[in-house]
Amino acid sequence: KDGSEMPTEEGDENPAFVNMDDVVEVQIQDNDEPMEDVDDNEEEKMNSEEERAEVVEEMAKVVLDSHNDSVYCIASHFDRSSNVLYNISGGGDDKAFLHKVSKTESTTTETIPLSYKHTDSVSCAALNLPFVSADLSKTPIYAAVGAYDGTIIIYDPISGTKLKDLEGPNDIEFVSFHPKGGSVLLAGSSDDGTVWMYHLPTSKCMQVFVGHESGVTAGTFTPDGKSVLSCGSDGTLRVWAPRTGVGKFVFRLGTKGAGLTCMATNDNPDSHLVLVGAEDGIAHICHIASKKVIASLQHAAEENSENQKEGDEGMENPSRSVETVGFAPSALNLNWCATGGIDGNLKIWDLNSNGACRHTCRHGSGNGVTNLQWHPVHPIVFTGATDGTIRIWDARNGTLIKALTGHTALINDLTVDATEGGGAIIVSASDDNSVRVFEINSENIFANP
Repeated sequence: KDGSEMPTEEGDENPAFVNMDDVVEVQIQDNDEPMEDVDDNEEEKMNSEEERAEVVEEMAKVVLDSHNDSVYCIASHFDRSSNVLYNISGGGDDKAFLHKVSKTESTTTETIPLSYKHTDSVSCAALNLPFVSADLSKTPIYAAVGAYDGTIIIYDPISGTKLKDLEGPNDIEFVSFHPKGGSVLLAGSSDDGTVWMYHLPTSKCMQVFVGHESGVTAGTFTPDGKSVLSCGSDGTLRVWAPRTGVGKFVFRLGTKGAGLTCMATNDNPDSHLVLVGAEDGIAHICHIASKKVIASLQHAAEENSENQKEGDEGMENPSRSVETVGFAPSALNLNWCATGGIDGNLKIWDLNSNGACRHTCRHGSGNGVTNLQWHPVHPIVFTGATDGTIRIWDARNGTLIKALTGHTALINDLTVDATEGGGAIIVSASDDNSVRVFEINSENIFANP
């Protein structure tokens, strides 16, 4: 198959709504005490970019400084056959770049400015290289770049040549390729809450999924490619039929108007689990086949009503928000997942033990967790934080393996690619206007920091 045909998936004419009051779920409480407040002056001093620049050890193998404003998004793919890392970056300078880092006898880099002249921040990027077949005539290779000016530009990810631009919604929040061949692209809007699906070889819009009551924050295909998933600031996770565009069912998850911030799927094509994080400090594990919420994980401590300021009723404390989630890869054969939040904690959860919290990995006062990625073959988790540090955690015991430094400001995006022998290439994007590439090998991956 060429990956361009979508599986037939019939949906009900009227979507089934799953309300939090109507389902049986396991509410997981975590007994961690809330972290102490940090003095504003001390926090400002510690997070001062100028002071950090004097003390931060540069551990990156490559520093890419093409941007002149914050770098918001990256997409990376490491080709083991050629030992080349392909990376797309986009930022607040309204620009996007293709970076090629060659790992031969000596590391060489090539940076190609992507040609389209955006008029607003480049917000998202994706590569279909992990999904293409050997026959590129059936599954062409693409890089997709989305921006808040409402443009979706498609490039050749090897040469950087612009291939086409797509008409779509305003304020593109995410782009995501279909896992079967990568010829179909999703794009979601943080403005009108619509999700668009395109067939790239023909440049045609196949569907527009309409139903979110406000902007979408994340979206993807299910691992088997048979359904579309989207979550939004309206507090809902929605499941769509790709061929008909019908909403199959809706999970209403956010409490007190809390929006959903992030989403992850299990990489097993037979899995029906979806993990979403919310502004109210809770992460929910949903089983889309049975339409049930099977667990709600209390990542951040519940707000003490006595400490809530007058007039704040119905408002969520932003310091409780779950910002990033992820399932352990199926190659590990572990029923674990992870959540990271503005509270500065990474938490590892065990789905085999009714969603019990195995470990809490603390990043220190004021260091919110912005991104997490599991290693593809090792039981370790990489986190990016507001202090600009990338931390590597052992998911088996919750200990810090290593801290990777170099950035001097908040990390906005993070990718991890496995290398030969179980090592990893880590790419990060930061408010310090840079993209950094770190590398760890299998011998030192569990070494002392």
